[in-house]
Amino acid sequence: MRDEERTVFYSPQEDRERSAALIILDTRNKPMVIPLQGNMTLGRVSDKSACDICVYSKITGRRHGEFIYDGPAGEYYYIDNNSMNGTCINGSKLQPYDERGSIAHKLREGDILRIDKSRLEDPHPESVLMIFTYSYVKGSKWMSFVVNDSKDILIGRDKKNTVVLEDMMVSRMHAVIRHSNQQWQIEDMQSQNGIRVNGMEVRESQRLYNHDVLLIGNTLMILWSHTIIYNHFGEQEGRLSVSIKKKDVNFGRKTLLRDIYFEAESTDFVLILGGSGAGKTTLINAILGEKKANGEILLDGQDLYKNFKNMKTKIGLVPQFLNLRLSDKVRETLMDVAEIKLHRRDYSKEDKIQRVRETMEKVGVQNLSEHLISQLSGGQKKKVSVAAQLIGFQKVFICDEPDSGLDAASRRQQMEILKEIASNGKIVMVISHEPDDAIDRLTGESLFTKVLVIAKSARDQCGHMAFYGDVEEAKQFFGVSRLQDIMLEINPAYEGGKGRADNYIEKYKDKMNR
Repeated sequence: MRDEERTVFYSPQEDRERSAALIILDTRNKPMVIPLQGNMTLGRVSDKSACDICVYSKITGRRHGEFIYDGPAGEYYYIDNNSMNGTCINGSKLQPYDERGSIAHKLREGDILRIDKSRLEDPHPESVLMIFTYSYVKGSKWMSFVVNDSKDILIGRDKKNTVVLEDMMVSRMHAVIRHSNQQWQIEDMQSQNGIRVNGMEVRESQRLYNHDVLLIGNTLMILWSHTIIYNHFGEQEGRLSVSIKKKDVNFGRKTLLRDIYFEAESTDFVLILGGSGAGKTTLINAILGEKKANGEILLDGQDLYKNFKNMKTKIGLVPQFLNLRLSDKVRETLMDVAEIKLHRRDYSKEDKIQRVRETMEKVGVQNLSEHLISQLSGGQKKKVSVAAQLIGFQKVFICDEPDSGLDAASRRQQMEILKEIASNGKIVMVISHEPDDAIDRLTGESLFTKVLVIAKSARDQCGHMAFYGDVEEAKQFFGVSRLQDIMLEINPAYEGGKGRADNYIEKYKDKMNR
C-alpha cells in the first residue's frame, strides 16, 4: 500500500469561531470549505450563474437549492428547489412540498447532503457531497491517503497504524478497513469512542461504499474513489435532544413522566425545576440511560439507548464537589483523574500526560501545574475543579442538587464551576432548589441559559413539561420575578403552592402548538 500524505487544502490558521460551514466535494476531487453567511443559494458553475455557492457538477441544477438562515434561533435550513436530480440528506431524498421546493430541512452538526443521479451506493461521476458543520477549524489541513486493494488499513493513534490520527478521542488501535471479495469493510477494534458511518454508529463492522463519510473521534474521513481524505477537527459541538413519550414503572401500572421534549446545545447551562414527585430525578436517570424511558435520547443524532456502550462515557453525573487533596500538586490531582477516566487499553501514560497538559492550557491553570492545592486561591481551586471534569470526553454533565446542604457562598461557587464547564463547550443540566443564588458577580444576571420546568398534573399524577426556554422568558411565562417563585406557582396547596400546575402545562402546550 502506498501512503501519499499530501496537503489538499490549506490556509493560514485563524481564531476559531462558532460559525456554520459546508465541506464540499465535487468533480474537482478535493474538499472546499465554504462558510455560510446568511441566506445562500446553491447551483452549478455556469456563465449565467448568480448562485452564492457554485459546484462543478453537470447533474446539479442552475439554482438547485437554498440555505436559509434563521437569525434569532441561529439555525440553518436547506430547501431543494424541486431540482431534476434532487438532494438527499442523511440518505433520504427531500420530497417536493409546493411549487417552490421541498419542505425546509433543519440542518444539524454532521448532516450529509448529496446530489446524485444513481443509487447512493454507486455514486455518479458528477455527484456532489456536502457536509454541514459548526466544528470546522479555519485553516486546518486536509490530508489524503491513497489506498491499495491488497492490504488492510489500520487506523488509530499508535505509530504502528497505516493511518495515524493525532486525536485524543481516537484509541491507539481504533479501527481497520479490510478489502475482500471486491468489498470494503470497516471493523471497530473495541475502541472507547466508536465509529460513525454516514452519521450512524457502527456495530462491530459495516460495509463501506464510495463517498461514505466516517467520523472517528473528532476526525472526519471521506472515502473518495481510491482515496481517504481526512481532517482532525476541533471537539465537535454537542446537541442533546430529549424525546420521552412516557416513563412507566411497576410493569406499566404507573406513569412517572409523559410528553417531555426539548433540545440543548453546547454551552447551555440548563436549570431543571419541578416539585416533589414531578419526575426530575426520573428524567435525569432516563437521560443517563440508567433507566430507559419510552422515547429517544439523542446526542449529536445518536440514540443513547441503541448505542449505550459507546455513548455512556459522553453523558455523566457530576459529584457535588471534587475533594481536592490539599497536599497534592495540581498536576498530580489531574493525573489521578485521568487514570480513572481514560481506560489504559486506549490511553498510555504519555497520552494521559498530554490530555492533562491540554486541559490545563484550555482552562488556564498550566502555570499552576507544580503548585500544591493548599497554595491556590479560591478562584484557582475552582478552575482546577473545572479541569478535572474536562479530562474525560463527556459532552453532557448532569447534576442532581449539587448545591444541597451548602451555604449561599458555596452554592454560588459550585454554580460558577458548572457554568464554566458549560462555557467550555459542554451541556450542563442542574436540579437546584436555590436557583436565584446562581448569579454572575459582575452583571447580576442569572448564570443559567435555559430553564426546564416539570410539573405534576393533578389529573393523572404524572410529570409533564410546563416550560422550556430562557430565564427571562420563564419569569414572564409564570409571572414571577424570581426563578424559585415558579415552584410556588406549580406546587399543590398542601405543599404551600398555588396548585396551578395544570394551567401551566396547558399554557405551554398551547404555546408550542401555535
